[in-house]
Amino acid sequence: MKRLSLALLFGAACVASASTALAQDLGPGRFTVIPATRMAPPDSAAEQLSAVTSPTPLPTFGYTLLAYDGNMYSGSIVGRSPLFRGKTTTTIPTQLIPLVITINGVVYDPTQPDACVTGNLTDISIIANSPIFTNNPWTMNGVSMGTTQYIDAFQRAEFGLQGTPYHLILQESQLASQALSFPSGSNNPRICANGQAGSVGVVDINTFDAAIQALITGPLAGMVNVGTFPIFLTKDVVESDNGSCCILGYHSGLFVGGQLQIYSPFSIDTIPFFGPGFVSTLSHEMGEAINDPNGSNPTPSWGNIGQVVNMCQGNFEVGDPLSPGFGTPTNPFVVVGGNGLTYNLQELAFYSWFYGSNALGTGAGGKFSNNTTFGGHAIICPPGGTN
Repeated sequence: MKRLSLALLFGAACVASASTALAQDLGPGRFTVIPATRMAPPDSAAEQLSAVTSPTPLPTFGYTLLAYDGNMYSGSIVGRSPLFRGKTTTTIPTQLIPLVITINGVVYDPTQPDACVTGNLTDISIIANSPIFTNNPWTMNGVSMGTTQYIDAFQRAEFGLQGTPYHLILQESQLASQALSFPSGSNNPRICANGQAGSVGVVDINTFDAAIQALITGPLAGMVNVGTFPIFLTKDVVESDNGSCCILGYHSGLFVGGQLQIYSPFSIDTIPFFGPGFVSTLSHEMGEAINDPNGSNPTPSWGNIGQVVNMCQGNFEVGDPLSPGFGTPTNPFVVVGGNGLTYNLQELAFYSWFYGSNALGTGAGGKFSNNTTFGGHAIICPPGGTN
């Protein structure tokens, strides 16, 4: 089947003013989540029909536990429960979709050789050949997780599943590039580490997310469904929220026929402006989308750590407490890929850090994150922080 590339034009809904076409100061890179929204009322005829005819959704399991603050919490995680006796491999069809984005006439194309990267590599190939999708040996908190993908190694470490046949494998495939055009936004010239000219594009997140949902429900509807996990790659394009920059990636979802369609846009920063490693953002977002697929798994209030500065939040976002660049010491994993590139993967917090009780298993090495940083669970916020 021929795959089509559709150019979508978004302008009227953008809250950015014309002046944002000028270069702006870029703040530190951060991440966000947009809680899943419903496409139609749950009792509509269209949704009832979709529930009958839609593909089998991604497997999830629910949990309910008494947390360290004395309250009960329930949520869901992608995959099969680690408590099942017949531990086995769960495969998640993960669709890698490059976005060719034009902002005020400047084109950001991850399918073309990247001048900021040696070896004439394209950004799409850099991601596809990263430790997110390729197998590498992992040791987390001194415990071997085997040779596998990074997110699988994290899930195994999070629930103490080393030495078992439990796996959560991201089965990567690539779809045709999709073209988006934003007449409102900013272009920010930068110099790449190798001296080449580069640029960081910034688009309002509400406008950007509307474009992503239009792709999912429009030209990609025949390929993307509740049984797949589409991820959208942008080359040096990030988002702003009410004029505050910069959001490097996020995850979200749509309820289709009563079933959850998860998705995640993410940027690759090859200049690099926000930090090294190519997949630090993707490792953050994939870990969060798997552990908090609807974006609102509740936890005891935590904060004043990682990117959550001078505030509290209460969701199961495994990357946020260890987001780099905000003052909290972290230990990224550094892996040299088969293509010779060095990849940095963000350390992630365990289930036990958020709840203080790991009924699903003990985290690897008795720690509360996957590379030794957290030695105890979160402290209720305020004041927040970690034990």
